Amino acid sequence: MYKHGDTLPLVGLSRWDQIAPFVGVSRETWRKRCLEGRAPQPIQLTQRCTVWRNEEVHRWLSNPLNYRVEKTAA
Repeated sequence: MYKHGDTLPLVGLSRWDQIAPFVGVSRETWRKRCLEGRAPQPIQLTQRCTVWRNEEVHRWLSNPLNYRVEKTAA
């Protein structure tokens, strides 16, 4: 678990309790923004383990108001 003053790694995957101190919104608000494409998309590793890509969380942190999930070509 992160302690106050720690930083979010630039690469890798992090769980909610690791990104929560940095995003400044509640878990429910974050979930809604993810569903709307206004926050990084979660990755469901197991039924009880959801993570986010640190690179995308940092991209969101750099401009949360204008962040949009990048569309990928199918």
